[in-house]
Amino acid sequence: PIARALIGKEAGETAEVQAPGGVREYEILEVRYG
Repeated sequence: PIARALIGKEAGETAEVQAPGGVREYEILEVRYG
């Protein structure tokens, strides 16, 4: 679920993830491709 929320996002954006305990919000600090 976290990976799906991150698709298409860039550094500085936030991603909301539906977790069992409710919605969690994550701030994206850096994106690396490898």
